[in-house]
Amino acid sequence: MSTPILSVEDLRVTYGRVEAVRGVSFTAEQGSLVTLVGANGAGKSSVINAVSGLLRPAGGRITFEGRDITRTPAHKLVGRGLVQVPEGRQILATLTIEENLRMGAWHTGAGAQRSIDAVYDRFPVLAERRALPAGSLSGGEQQMLAIARALVAAPTVMLMDEPSMGLAPKIVDEVFRVIAEIRASGTTVVLVEQNARRALRAADHGYVLQSGEIVHSGPAAGLLADERIVQAYLGVETTPGQH
Repeated sequence: MSTPILSVEDLRVTYGRVEAVRGVSFTAEQGSLVTLVGANGAGKSSVINAVSGLLRPAGGRITFEGRDITRTPAHKLVGRGLVQVPEGRQILATLTIEENLRMGAWHTGAGAQRSIDAVYDRFPVLAERRALPAGSLSGGEQQMLAIARALVAAPTVMLMDEPSMGLAPKIVDEVFRVIAEIRASGTTVVLVEQNARRALRAADHGYVLQSGEIVHSGPAAGLLADERIVQAYLGVETTPGQH
């Protein structure tokens, strides 16, 4: 059996005396899509921020491509191919779209322009508006820019934190289409999502978090098919117009 490209063992994350994540373990195989789902406050973002190097874990071990990265800072991980699309997009609103992308490609050297041209091919709306401030984009377009900024960093593993948050259903469809394309290109995706059903439909393997712990895990299709898990953790799916 091949070694997972990403492995998290017994991860603990604390904020002062508050233990936000307790004993979380999961793996991602090369080229797979793994999702961490759960309600708001379940600890999903704390996990992903610890993996990406934005948070220092209180305990546990994180391995990427066979190397221990538990204490490695985020900027060094980006250079190695572990790249995060942050919650809330966090684009630089006053800089142009092109400048945002160039910041994403800061470490790629001579290949930066090729990478930027490739994302312009994938996201024509960004190409058309490349000279405009990123803050002039709609919420959905800003999410595409955040994804494009991660892609120009040439990731082998892309960590995505709540990419559908606050977006209209039609734009959510587009976001998940792009995620499927990224995975199909060979990039491993670790997806954190409150929209659990949609994430599990897209994923190979799923982990359900509650109060900082994994309470269920398994093939994503199996989690979706288990009515007890659906009712207890995944909530009621609504259609546009329902509340």
